[in-house]
Amino acid sequence: VQACPPVTNTPDAGPRTLDPQPFDHAMRVMAPASTLSEASFPQTVSAGAMAKDAALLWTRVEGLTKVKLRVWRDVGSETEVALVSETTADVPDHGNVKLRATGLAPATWYSYAFFSEDLSKRSQIGRVRTAFPDDWKEPLTVGATSCASYKYRPFKPLETLAKQPIDLWLHLGDVSYNDGATDLATYRVKWREQLMDPGYRALMPSAGAYFTWDDHEFANNIDVEREGLGSGLVVGAMTSFKETLPVEAGDVWRSYRWGLTAEFFVLDLRTERKGSTRTTPQEQFVSPAQLAWLEAGLEKSPCHFKVVLTSVPIANFPEASWPSRNDRWQGWQLQREQLLSFIDTKGIDNVWYLSGDIHVGTIHRVEAMGARRKFFEVCVGPAGNVNPITIVLEPGKEYLIEARLLP
Repeated sequence: VQACPPVTNTPDAGPRTLDPQPFDHAMRVMAPASTLSEASFPQTVSAGAMAKDAALLWTRVEGLTKVKLRVWRDVGSETEVALVSETTADVPDHGNVKLRATGLAPATWYSYAFFSEDLSKRSQIGRVRTAFPDDWKEPLTVGATSCASYKYRPFKPLETLAKQPIDLWLHLGDVSYNDGATDLATYRVKWREQLMDPGYRALMPSAGAYFTWDDHEFANNIDVEREGLGSGLVVGAMTSFKETLPVEAGDVWRSYRWGLTAEFFVLDLRTERKGSTRTTPQEQFVSPAQLAWLEAGLEKSPCHFKVVLTSVPIANFPEASWPSRNDRWQGWQLQREQLLSFIDTKGIDNVWYLSGDIHVGTIHRVEAMGARRKFFEVCVGPAGNVNPITIVLEPGKEYLIEARLLP
């Protein structure tokens, strides 16, 4: 998805740049002559929670009690780099190390890696771009994916996405299919197996990302209300998700702004829904607090694009074509209508919905008629799963599939 709002530059000026040195005060140093150690750093690295001056960086470590995180800018030299920060940290028992790099320059690409204390061993080298300054309205190129079932490894779409010139990427949920795990120990094993996939090992170091969760980070079609937030299954799923990915502590729902171009609103559509309320006036698909936060954020956002990361679709689908309505916004019409009516009433423009879950890549209007027809949803295709259209088609039978450009 390439977000290209109008820019203030002259047509031939090209993308805007800035001098990062006054922001990050980097020092030119010799690049350490370390080598990649798969034994000490068996998985990849990943960046997330990108802001204009910070990013959250992750890896998993084995056999070391301490590591150093180095963040630097390349300066076109094979022997020197512009070192921005070096942080030493203890390695917890579970091996996942997650550190926040701060004091970074906005709109700047950084490299980073984790090292042994003596700098002789290192992880993969990752890259991350920081968000735009508040007053920038520049083009932004975004990749997105969803639904990576272990049954379909290796995830070739992720390897392809890693080769694209993106500024950041989004995961719309089902990052890992952890079905069958029941406690923290088994969830950790599932995550370790999943992130050994070549697709994740290629994509995660290539650019920073924003993540949300759906059901398979827990269990297929889980009812968290019935299971209980304090159950070993739910606690293990939530803890392992936040250990393993570069996501912030606390609530999953957060927003991240890239200048005046785009603001990304990451939702949690799994842990707050209460199935017992679905057909009552007290319907709760998301908590009142999350819904109020989203409405306020959309209203006050100065960005050209307001991008809502919703793990399940918000458009109403024809009943016959997709029966699992209760697992998405369509089955929770009170809160869906509250959100869409708020956007209508406040006259908020350029709200885009990016969703996952249904294993099909489509772009469609949120509603076919009326004021909401101007809003679009992008259903993000799977990293690895079956396209459900192939399930309903009978083998050997001929079908006419029509594709139309909407006016």
